[in-house]
Amino acid sequence: MTKKYEGIILLRPDRLTLTIRDDQQAILTQVKSGALRVGDETVANYLENMGAITTNLTGFLRVLKEYAVKKSDVVFYGDLDDLDSVSAQYVADQIEVRVGLQIQWLNKNQLLAQTLAQTWPRLKHELGDQQLTGYVLCVGLSTSTLAYFNQGQFATCWDIDLGKARINQLAENLRQTTATPSDIITDFISSKLEYLVPELSGQPAPVLLVQGVETLAQRYITAPDVLAPVDTASFKRRFRRILSSSDQYIIHQYDVDEQSVDWVLPSYLVVRQTMKLLKARKLYVTSLAQPDGLLHYHTDHTPVRDLVTTAADNMAVRYGIDVYHKDFVTKVAMQLFDALAPIHRLDRHYRMLLELACKIDDIGNFINPQGHYRHSAYILEANPLIGISDEDNHIIAEVARYHSSEAPEIDQHHYRELSDQLRLPIAQLAAILRVADSLDDSRQQKITEIGLKLKDDRLLIKAKATDDLVLEKWAFLRKNQLFTQVYGLQPELIVKGAK
Repeated sequence: MTKKYEGIILLRPDRLTLTIRDDQQAILTQVKSGALRVGDETVANYLENMGAITTNLTGFLRVLKEYAVKKSDVVFYGDLDDLDSVSAQYVADQIEVRVGLQIQWLNKNQLLAQTLAQTWPRLKHELGDQQLTGYVLCVGLSTSTLAYFNQGQFATCWDIDLGKARINQLAENLRQTTATPSDIITDFISSKLEYLVPELSGQPAPVLLVQGVETLAQRYITAPDVLAPVDTASFKRRFRRILSSSDQYIIHQYDVDEQSVDWVLPSYLVVRQTMKLLKARKLYVTSLAQPDGLLHYHTDHTPVRDLVTTAADNMAVRYGIDVYHKDFVTKVAMQLFDALAPIHRLDRHYRMLLELACKIDDIGNFINPQGHYRHSAYILEANPLIGISDEDNHIIAEVARYHSSEAPEIDQHHYRELSDQLRLPIAQLAAILRVADSLDDSRQQKITEIGLKLKDDRLLIKAKATDDLVLEKWAFLRKNQLFTQVYGLQPELIVKGAK
C-alpha cells in the first residue's frame, strides 16, 4: 500500500517553511526559504516580498512533486502578524493567481496557542512536575507575549509591545542621536514591562521558559532535544559578550543572516529584563517554534481547544462571573444546540463558539450591570480569547451582545457591518443563549434537569425544578421571541416539581 504524504507550508514575515510528513506524522523533510526582508513600518512586508514569496513557493511545489504530494494534500498557512485585512486579502489573491495555492491566515493568538500547547507540556515532563507554575516568554518580531501557567494549567497572557524587529527599528533611530543606544533601549523595554508589576507581584515565578530566541536555543539545546536549562550566570556572560561584539562576529559565531543579526541583542535584552521583573530562579529555552506548534495542531486540535476553554473560564473568574450560573447556562445551551442540529445545521466549531460565549457573556457586569451585554461585547473586542481567529472572537462578542435585552436589528451599526454569512449564525447562537440564560434568571439554579422535544412547530422544554419558577417563566417569555424568529419554533416551558 502506497503511503500518503502531506505538505504543510507556513508563511511568516521573515521566511517560509515547508514540512512534508507521512500518514503516521513522521517528518520526511523540512525546507526553509531564505530571509524575507521585514518592513520598516509594518513587520509583515509581504507586499514588497511578493516576488521572493512566489519564487520560494514555486520551489516548494517542485519539492512536493518529488515526494508525490498533490496540491489537494497541501495546507498553506500565513502569519498575519501586523498585516491589515485588506492587504491580507490582496496577498492571498496574488499567491493564488501566481502559484495556485490558497492561504489560510492565522493571527498571533492562534499561533501562540499552538506553540504554548506544545512547549508547556514538554517543560512539565522535563521537570517531572505536573503542577508546575511559571511563565513562557514568546519573543516575536513585532510583539512578544508573556504567558502565565498556574499549577500546570494556563492562566492568562499579556501582549507586550517588544518585538525584536521593532526594538531594532528603535535602535536604528537612536543611532542617529546617540552612540550607545543600549541603555535607552533597556529603559524602553523596562517601560513596557513595568505596567505588569502590580499584576505579577503576587504570582510565584520559579520558572521562565523562553521561546523565539534562536541563538539561545542553538547554544544550549542538542538535537533531538527541544528544550534545555540555561545557567543564569552563563546567560549573563553571553549577554555581555553580545553587547560588545560586532555584527560580523555575531554572524560568524551565532550562525545568523545579515537581517536577523540585528535582532540578537534586542532578544537578549527582552529576556534579561523579563528575568529581572519576574525574579525567575530557573531559566529554560526551547527550540519549538510556530511551525512545530502548527504541525501538532494540524494533527490534533484538542490541546489548543482545552487551552481556549481554560482561557474563557479564567476570564470569567477574573471578571467575577457567577460560576454556578455560567455552568448551568453552558450545559443547557449545549443541550439546545444538539437538539436543534437538524434545523440550524451548524458544525461543531460553532458549538465550541457558543460554549465559549456562555462562559463569558456576563463579564460586562464587572463594569456595570446596566447594559452589561454591551460592556461584555467591547471587553471581548479589546481582549480577544487566545487560540481562535479574529472572526471567531468577533462572533463570540456579538453573541454576548445579543444574549440579553438587545436583539440583532439591521439598523444597528455593529450588526449591519457583519458579513452576510455571519449574521444568521450569530442570531442562531444568540437565540439559544437567550433561552438558556432565561432558565436561570434568578441565578439560583432552581432547575435540576432539562428534557427537550421537537413537536410540530414547538420546542418543548421539560424542566424539573426544586423551587418556584415565576421569575424564570417571565424571563423565558420575554427572551424567547428571537428564538421564534430565527428557528420558526415556539418554545414552551413545561415545569415538573415545585409549583
